[in-house]
Amino acid sequence: MSLTGPALVVLLLAAAVALPLVLVLVWRRRSGVLTGALRWLVILLCQVLAVAGAVAAANDSFGFYNSWDDLLGRTAKGGQAPTANQLVPADGSQGRIVSLPVALGSGQGGHGEHGSHAGERFRVLVWLPPQYDQPQFRSQRLPVTMMLPGQPGTPAGVFREFNFGGAATAAIAAGQVKPFVAVIPPIMIDPPRDTECTDVQGGPQAESWLDRDVRDAVVRHFRVSTSAHQWAVMGWSTGGFCAAKLVLRDADHFGAAVGLGGYYDSETDPTTGKLFGDSLWRREENSPLWLIRHATGTTRLLIVSSQQDRDSWAGVHYADSGAMVAATRGMPGVATIVLPEGGHNYHVYRATLPQVFSWLGANAGL
Repeated sequence: MSLTGPALVVLLLAAAVALPLVLVLVWRRRSGVLTGALRWLVILLCQVLAVAGAVAAANDSFGFYNSWDDLLGRTAKGGQAPTANQLVPADGSQGRIVSLPVALGSGQGGHGEHGSHAGERFRVLVWLPPQYDQPQFRSQRLPVTMMLPGQPGTPAGVFREFNFGGAATAAIAAGQVKPFVAVIPPIMIDPPRDTECTDVQGGPQAESWLDRDVRDAVVRHFRVSTSAHQWAVMGWSTGGFCAAKLVLRDADHFGAAVGLGGYYDSETDPTTGKLFGDSLWRREENSPLWLIRHATGTTRLLIVSSQQDRDSWAGVHYADSGAMVAATRGMPGVATIVLPEGGHNYHVYRATLPQVFSWLGANAGL
């Protein structure tokens, strides 16, 4: 049975409801020490099943783990290579998926501070639209959108939960965007550490992984544009933070960014470790909120958030999309989609993809 989807949630919750009924029957017909122990065992099992059902439902909504192997740590780095019909229809109507292994530190110029992880390969999903294989497009280099998952999260999970293949195919067919290639890399390259897509001094180079290693590998292997104007980056949750940071710190490689349910100030906590050492300067240089306040040129950024999203708009300590919207009000190139309701989940933000693609078509060379 799949780890994702409603079947597992329904099974767990149904078992949690059915077991108390069994307990009542046992309680009435039996007595003795053994029966008493059995009663307590069933009560405990009911609680475990109820909690497991709630956790499975949360995983189905947020895509923390994509498979049983992913949950148990048995997948290859960056996730298992998917077959095409797992993420897009096998008939090619929504394009095709290629799994591209990319080594840490393989980008132009190199960056040899990955330590024990240097040279490790992670799988990057590359979505090719139907037009990529059509004769009339074979002499064209297509624009690119990089899509970043949340933390934790997987490329396959974010692609599936956003119905990215279907939404992108529909946007191309509607003329909202030109045919484009999508690149979905993992952002967790030093698991389970949350690097916040940061080049950590003496540690993982998570920013360079995206803007050098992944970008260079895609340019080498696929017929895509090399112009920053035709490379956009979008991300979900932590991926939204990373997307904004990349467009502000690396305008030579990315021309536009979209944050979906993201946040915009650099944070550290027990899951990140000391990303910036004790340097306030390093922290500020990795904060999109600080960077955009000090930007000298035009930044093309779309901020998408819900006012009821406590993990993005306001609520938990790092939620600051509301502050980012206020700080950028009136700035050329910055646009917003502010939803009046909806929490921090795929269902809420998936519905905004048509508007997101329309904005990318007008602002990101797509």
